Amino acid sequence: MKAAVLYEAGQPLVVEELEMPSVGDEDVLIKVFACGVCHTDLKVFEGRNHFQSPTIMGHEVSGTIERVGARSRDYFKEGDRVIIGMRYKCGQCLYCLTARENLCANRPAPPALQRKDGKPVYRWNVGGFAEYVSVPYYMAFRLPGEIDLEEASVIGCRVTTAYNAIKHAAHLEPGDSALVIGCGGIGLNAIQFLKSFGAYPIIAVDIIDKKLAEARRFGATHVINAGSEDPVQTVKRLTNGGVDKAFEAIGNPKTADQIIQATRPGGTATIIGGLGSGPFTISSGRFVTSEVTIKGVSSRRAADVIEVLQMVKDNRIDLKSLITKRYGKGEINEALADLEKGQLLMGISLWS
Repeated sequence: MKAAVLYEAGQPLVVEELEMPSVGDEDVLIKVFACGVCHTDLKVFEGRNHFQSPTIMGHEVSGTIERVGARSRDYFKEGDRVIIGMRYKCGQCLYCLTARENLCANRPAPPALQRKDGKPVYRWNVGGFAEYVSVPYYMAFRLPGEIDLEEASVIGCRVTTAYNAIKHAAHLEPGDSALVIGCGGIGLNAIQFLKSFGAYPIIAVDIIDKKLAEARRFGATHVINAGSEDPVQTVKRLTNGGVDKAFEAIGNPKTADQIIQATRPGGTATIIGGLGSGPFTISSGRFVTSEVTIKGVSSRRAADVIEVLQMVKDNRIDLKSLITKRYGKGEINEALADLEKGQLLMGISLWS
């Protein structure tokens, strides 16, 4: 099978032939139709997220089940259309046993693949930039017939992570005022869910006017270009002191600090974008006496995937308009370059 392999941070991925994945008794083999090109993949590519070389990135997978392990047949059959919606889990830690598997304390590494010469190729998260992926059955979710395979690929990370942020981290209430900084895939989905859950006003911040226009289309009531005005001061002016719920969807220490400063006393600032392991400075300690809650988000819970699939089926959120470009398997480096330049809302790579 073909897969896009990363040998060194910042260097082009190499599409090459690998051996087919093994399929254990509790696994399913998925013929990959599409794999989203997520900002997390870009962080791995740039070396900001650790990886073991050589590795295969990609984790927003949709496809068709081609083979089912012996102990997985109660859940899936050949031909089922699925997405990969979960990461590997140990199944035994406190978090796995209390339906918080997104916080698994002993997450196993995915099994490595092999090159034709027998040397290992590792997988970062799922390893979805490939023609085939083998994963435990609990990571796969069957798609309703109404959902297109191409559109479904982005559900597995950026859509469901945004849902986790709005529902669980922020505990959004109807009528809450909201701020989203960063109008890429995570941010636009956060805006969709804020609108669906009844937030008002919904203020979107970015430095690219085209993305701000898209934010309005997906439900933002106000937009701020941070390149021309101070988002914190503008938000405070618009909301008489700050928003109830603020969300950072980039993974940048500066904008993470900005959502904290733009949150009203008693409100919640939720950082969705991964900040990595480096230092993070909060510019003012007033959040302490203002009782501002600061929350983080780690991917999603299994129930989130099921609930989002139902929302998509009911046409309560829009996926089709989010996908702005499609790339063939030989164009994966172009996809990463476009993502780095901020030219995409959400891009996907096609592998079938």
